[in-house]
Amino acid sequence: MKENLPKQNPSLSVNIFRHGQSQYRQEEVSIKDAGDLTMEGVEDVKKSAVELADLIKPGEEVEIWSSPIGRALQTAKIISQVLEQKHISIRKKGNLNKHGIKVFEQFSEVKNFSWKLFYPLVVGGEVEFAGKKFFVDKNLTNPAGLTPSSYFLQDGIKHIDLSYKQKLPEEYVQEIDGFEDFINVTKRLMRPLAQLKKIKDKSYRVIIVTHDALTGFIANIFSGEGMQGINPGDFINLEKKDGKLIATKVGNLDKGNNDTDIIDEFNQRRISALE
Repeated sequence: MKENLPKQNPSLSVNIFRHGQSQYRQEEVSIKDAGDLTMEGVEDVKKSAVELADLIKPGEEVEIWSSPIGRALQTAKIISQVLEQKHISIRKKGNLNKHGIKVFEQFSEVKNFSWKLFYPLVVGGEVEFAGKKFFVDKNLTNPAGLTPSSYFLQDGIKHIDLSYKQKLPEEYVQEIDGFEDFINVTKRLMRPLAQLKKIKDKSYRVIIVTHDALTGFIANIFSGEGMQGINPGDFINLEKKDGKLIATKVGNLDKGNNDTDIIDEFNQRRISALE
């Protein structure tokens, strides 16, 4: 087995894996009960997991971390099964489940978020909320015509003209203003990555199974702002090189900005946003 081969020099690799195509019927569930992917989603994850297996070096200690949401947990289970079939052992110390999956709330979906309230801000249309029906004018909420991913990444809600917000129902405005914003979503991923970056004494790979919103920042940096995330069932590959944590692959894109330390870049942008 790969774990029994001679150990390599200390290294760090991290894979950010977006869950497969989902039916969106499950929220937080047990690992055993997770089963929210479509048939196509299952096959996409299997294909990507095989591709990921080829990146794993002999001697790497491999862990799987996951969001507690059903679609992410099922994706994590499939990855674990594929790696085991490839004779790649998953570190299971301290785990109570046979798949070796560690569950972390911080990799979950956008907090306080509702797609049915968010989407009309992007495309316009009628909204029914708190017993009221009203129309959202996309020309005023999304004048640049951004896609949903770009609108979230650029914190479009914060840029809606105050005079128009005052015309919308107060309950609706309070709700959309309470959505977790892009900076805070990304921070939830950057904190553990910053801790992992400090590892110097072993060859270590962590596979993090999460959601679209948490892939946006890295995809955007690597692609030169051409991507706002990755497709369901795809993954990002990060490597620690010369003290930097850099992206070497984002979804199907394997050529891009592989010089920028993603953690340093995020910290710099967060500071700029506060100024």
